[in-house]
Amino acid sequence: MAYIEQLKHLIQNELIPDVEDHIDDLFEGIASAKDATADERTQLEDMQALRDEYKELLKELQTGDIDEEEAEQLYTELTAMRSEGEGDDDDIYDDEDDEDEDDYDIFDHDDNDQY
Repeated sequence: MAYIEQLKHLIQNELIPDVEDHIDDLFEGIASAKDATADERTQLEDMQALRDEYKELLKELQTGDIDEEEAEQLYTELTAMRSEGEGDDDDIYDDEDDEDEDDYDIFDHDDNDQY
């Protein structure tokens, strides 16, 4: 049950909030510009789809549709993606107009995280 709980924590407390923060930032940028570019619309749609996928995965975890072995595999893949992204200058939130793109990095690690 350890990986199921770790995966729930990762998705619920880290991945979804980070994606939602980025979605909010995109909305703010679009609102201040009074219109969205094609790239902004695409990025917004991608972030919303990613959030929805995380929420669906969380539902599957809560209903028991994912077993411990599958949870371990998913947890390993998601944490590996996060690790790869930490040193990557071309992460999924790469937006040339961002002055402080670190605010959008879903791969930030919380030092107080027990996992």
